[in-house]
Amino acid sequence: MNNENNEKSDNGILFIFISLSVFSATILSHITHLKVNNFFLDIIIWVGCFGIFFIIFRGKIIQSLHIIRNKIRKSTAWSPYMKLINGLCWAAPFGLGALIPSIHEYLILAGIGLGNLSTFMIFMINNKLKNMDQFIVGLTSIISIGIIILLYNENVIDKSSGDFLARILISVAYGIGGIYSSMIKTE
Repeated sequence: MNNENNEKSDNGILFIFISLSVFSATILSHITHLKVNNFFLDIIIWVGCFGIFFIIFRGKIIQSLHIIRNKIRKSTAWSPYMKLINGLCWAAPFGLGALIPSIHEYLILAGIGLGNLSTFMIFMINNKLKNMDQFIVGLTSIISIGIIILLYNENVIDKSSGDFLARILISVAYGIGGIYSSMIKTE
């Protein structure tokens, strides 16, 4: 049981790292796009934000690598069918995003949501691990699709702001999951 609590705590730091990195990179990219639209500048911003927060959290992230390695080992025991489902839940929405850019913001959230939910369910079924933080991230991401639809329908935001809002909502989802994981210790 204690190992499971450590897993959750380390997932919390990892999810907070992802949240802060995505949020800051999204904001900085948006600000720079107002002045100049340069793909290579976006790459520098995203790599830089993840790099800065990695440096800040490196001790905790390095500690969590042991837990991640153990989870990967457990996932190698999954049936090929479960591996296929999990892989499709993560990759299919992102692949469709390249084919159907008009709904890209929904597909980003669907990929994060379905990927985290499928991983949560498979770990719970196969390995009896309840990574509630992963469930929270997945569910929040799926709910965020409805939030974007509602904001579009009520003309609160313009369709051109969809990718920006989707990334902010992903950041919020990982932040909520990370805070939950860091704060809540379940038996």
